[in-house]
Amino acid sequence: MGTEAVSRRHEAGEHAQAEADRRWRRLLLAVVACLAVTGIAFVALGGHRLLLVEIALGALLAIVLASAAIEPSAERWARGAAGERKVGATLEALGPGWHVLHDIYLGRGNIDHIVVGPGGTFTVETKSHRGRISLDRLDERMLRQAYAEKKLLESISGLEVEALLVFSRAYLVGSVPAHRRGVTVIPNRMLAGYFERRRRKLGAAEVDEIAGRLRLALEVDAAA
Repeated sequence: MGTEAVSRRHEAGEHAQAEADRRWRRLLLAVVACLAVTGIAFVALGGHRLLLVEIALGALLAIVLASAAIEPSAERWARGAAGERKVGATLEALGPGWHVLHDIYLGRGNIDHIVVGPGGTFTVETKSHRGRISLDRLDERMLRQAYAEKKLLESISGLEVEALLVFSRAYLVGSVPAHRRGVTVIPNRMLAGYFERRRRKLGAAEVDEIAGRLRLALEVDAAA
């Protein structure tokens, strides 16, 4: 059967990329507005060079401030989208019988990926942090987020769900996969092997049936 998507409505990282694009547009509009004000001032105050210099400097300062306020968050969202796409590609390449659903937004939070296969049902929360991260010093908010996504999906679908926290780029210091507060923490490079080694819980027919139920439950909940 091969890896299938439960729904094609969303691509991996779609929500995060949209947020990044929205911030870049906001910055572009701020720059255009500042340039427009400078241009209008140039036409209206052609003979007042001192005022023109002051207005130009003010516009330049406004552009710098807007960039400082908006650019970092836009870059974070863009990195997050890239991380989700990277993990999504790993999931799409899983072996036969695995179903993957990306970027699920239900009004109560975003779930990066949902996976259904012979090893069970999983939520996957992706983090795109760089560098070295100690498993003994994980941000508790990451673990709470991943666990909350598992509980949300369980409440919607009635299924037993396992929560994964996957780092797309960071090097995790410690023994991985690690289990913290009901969440499995793992780097993307080990993700495919993790699923392949999962003990078989479900037959092919059960996987298909659960994937169909899950799709329906999510569509009904999203519509509500």
